[in-house]
Amino acid sequence: MSAAESVPPSASQSLGTEPLILPFERISAADLPRVGGKGANLGEMARAGFPVPPGFCVTTAAFDAFVAGCGELQERYAELEALDGKDVEAARRAAESTRAALGRAPMPPAVADAVLATWRTLGTEASWAVRSSATAEDLPDASFAGQQDTYLNIRGAEALLDAVRRCWVSLFTDRAVLYRSRSGFGHRGVKLSVVVQRMVLPEVSGILFTADPISGRRGTVSIDAGFGLGEALVSGLINADLYKVDKATGELLEVRVGDKALAIRPKSEGGTWEERLPEDVRRARTLDDAALRELVAMGVRIETHYGKPQDIEWCIEAGRLYVVQTRPITSLYPLPEPAPSDEGLHVYASFGHVQMMTDAMPPLAIQVWRLLLPFDRASPGPGDAPGESRSVTTAGSRIFLDLTPMLRHPVLGRGSRGILGHVYENVGQGLDTLSGRPAFQRGASSGRARMRAAGRFIVPIVAGVLARLFFVDPSRLRPGVESFSESRVAGVRARLAAAAPGAARLREARRALWELFSEVIVVVAPNIAVGVLGNRLLVNLVRKGVLGGTEEDLSALERGLPGNVTTEMDLAVGDLTDRVRPYPALAELLRSRPASEVLAAARDVEGGPAFLEAWRAFLERYGMRGPGEVDLSRPRYKDEPAPLIAAIVGGLGPASANRAAGEHRAHHAALAAKAEAASERLISASRRGLFGWLRAGLARRWVRVVRTGMGLREHPKYLLVRVLDVVRDAVREAGALLVQRGSLSAAEDVYLFRFEELIAALEAPQAPDLRPLAGQRRAALQRDARRSPPFVMASDGEIPALAVRADLPPGALSGTAASAGVVEGVARVVLDPAREVLHAGEILVAPHTDPGWTPLFVHAAGLVTEVGGLMTHGSVVAREYGIPAVVSVAGATQRIRTGQRIRVDGTRGFVELLDGGAA
Repeated sequence: MSAAESVPPSASQSLGTEPLILPFERISAADLPRVGGKGANLGEMARAGFPVPPGFCVTTAAFDAFVAGCGELQERYAELEALDGKDVEAARRAAESTRAALGRAPMPPAVADAVLATWRTLGTEASWAVRSSATAEDLPDASFAGQQDTYLNIRGAEALLDAVRRCWVSLFTDRAVLYRSRSGFGHRGVKLSVVVQRMVLPEVSGILFTADPISGRRGTVSIDAGFGLGEALVSGLINADLYKVDKATGELLEVRVGDKALAIRPKSEGGTWEERLPEDVRRARTLDDAALRELVAMGVRIETHYGKPQDIEWCIEAGRLYVVQTRPITSLYPLPEPAPSDEGLHVYASFGHVQMMTDAMPPLAIQVWRLLLPFDRASPGPGDAPGESRSVTTAGSRIFLDLTPMLRHPVLGRGSRGILGHVYENVGQGLDTLSGRPAFQRGASSGRARMRAAGRFIVPIVAGVLARLFFVDPSRLRPGVESFSESRVAGVRARLAAAAPGAARLREARRALWELFSEVIVVVAPNIAVGVLGNRLLVNLVRKGVLGGTEEDLSALERGLPGNVTTEMDLAVGDLTDRVRPYPALAELLRSRPASEVLAAARDVEGGPAFLEAWRAFLERYGMRGPGEVDLSRPRYKDEPAPLIAAIVGGLGPASANRAAGEHRAHHAALAAKAEAASERLISASRRGLFGWLRAGLARRWVRVVRTGMGLREHPKYLLVRVLDVVRDAVREAGALLVQRGSLSAAEDVYLFRFEELIAALEAPQAPDLRPLAGQRRAALQRDARRSPPFVMASDGEIPALAVRADLPPGALSGTAASAGVVEGVARVVLDPAREVLHAGEILVAPHTDPGWTPLFVHAAGLVTEVGGLMTHGSVVAREYGIPAVVSVAGATQRIRTGQRIRVDGTRGFVELLDGGAA
């Protein structure tokens, strides 16, 4: 007889209209609010016919009845909701007082009667597992696994009721309270059901992942297994066996037999005990090939049922396989979408890592880049919608570039891996790993059409680089780029101004974005590429002795570059700081008042009017910039001046009290002078020997080309953010119109929609209600914001691991050497340049830096970032300023704490913690 047939609903099993007890067979995924994540999954599997041991759930209605008997609970909830997730001791105290209060609450008689009545029907002689099942548990985006308690081999009525009570109380374990506080889940809204399940007494048990949780590969099943109950494995008491199986072929990819020193066994009277295993058993395989095949088949069926990779608890009793739990694998990073249309393995690189901005982006900001990048564009969409780049995919609200066609080309593959490895070492290593997989090698090579399309851009760029290396006067490069940029910005501004507000203006903005980079790549890219490639050419020729010079001279060439628009902006921030420093009242105003109030109040203090005049001039030139500026939705300096105010305040600290006005410009000029002196030494050293006149001439030309070209490196992004500023005004205008029509609640929600969705909503005769969809997309964006994106990944989910360096001092943090030199000093961890102040002389430790962060570089003594490569933004600017930098330091903002003394070795690429170790 099934549990559903044996437990009919009755008055004793309900409280009002809500049931106190639900057997598995009456539970579906829709019952999650009643039975929690674990209970909903067990019921879903039981209804689908999977071999789930019988049982029932004590519902959240029973939990509500229990906590209602605790008179102190509202006071305890208020204490819990006040937690910020950072103060561990406060969380421990609040959790302990809540558990104590619940421990004094009585078990509701109606609940006790319902639990015991159902238990008697199912069989009092059996042993039972009693498990907590919270409503915020085993969810698609947060598993909360292990936060509440489980009790095994429960026998007898008194022990059963006691286990149910202890599960309820375990909703407030220290770890559960702290986890919810840190994850943003409210405590009042989380309830607890209790799963009561017939205890399986297994010979073997374990965990099956239908995707490899380490590498991320969706095609690999990973199984951990041990003898006896699974508690020995999940508690870390044994080294379990590890089996990895190819999901498609059934091939056994890896077997690692663990040292299973013990097995947890049930006692006849209830409870468990630890059995020490003999030597021949502890080192024997727990699973033979037949059992593996059955397990893999079961895992695949469960994954297919749920439509996503699963973390499955299983056990084998008397040769029969049982499933006792399944939950989503929430640690896997989402796969790029759209998925490949062919059967081959595809390889993707993170756009955010190269752009030094790895935050999640809303749909409109992502579409902007699909329109901008002119590679591999799809056919035009409905109406006048331009075709978007198929190379731009999305995963976890981040952009990933599909590099597969280029990497599969026999010539372009080698060249692109080399270039990307130079730009970003970790990306290059990851691409080498993934493109070397047999599955990638078996993929179809790039079609001729795609190569011809790529050639439309590659050939002009290569031709432009060669012309600039050997023929074009370097002095013509900067004026040409600036003239081109000014004309394009003026053209876009005129086009959008001529269009009617709303749908027509959005159409024009979309078309302008689509056209922009086709010209930029052909006209501007060679000027940037010649600086980078010319530098590599100089380095190689000097190292091989063809040209004269030293490594120090080569390093000096990258400092004090002429014409870098981002450096000019940073120096202008230094000028603003100089205007504040002589006026203590103005400085105190900037330190003590919110940024939103500072500018209005500055009019009335000494030095304020002159500062405001300089401020307005700064915003006129740079107000469209800001942190995360590649994301259309992010505030600009003119919208949110807090990052600039923080940068100015950082330059007013005690360490800079005696700094002379203009010292920052003098420092930059000194670096430029040293670069010129290094240039002359390179040219002079190249003049020696046979054909010295020719080598010296080439050295002189290439030094000028390199410094000019590298100085222009930021111009394309500056052009882009100026165009985005015009587009952004049109988008925000459309958002305001949609708010007026009642389609959106706030104008900022406009970024949650694509251009065509906004145009359709603006042109609809009756305003559509976009608010529900906006809420869903906002929630998805917030979930994705908590993910850490990989630098590269494959279409089957693999994220390659980096090789561990062997040349590090003990305890040092490994990274990529980005700007030569060694500096010791006090670290300042900055996660948000609008909130944290970097004081002069401190070492900046940040997740990433883009042009919106670089005003901080004026004060920094050194730089450490979690992402970045040799040619990414922060590295280039650090070299220009002459400050030591190490980038790609994994977890730097967690492993280093503010105030800690560290040593940054920008020559060898590591960071040493000098006092007290990592936080």
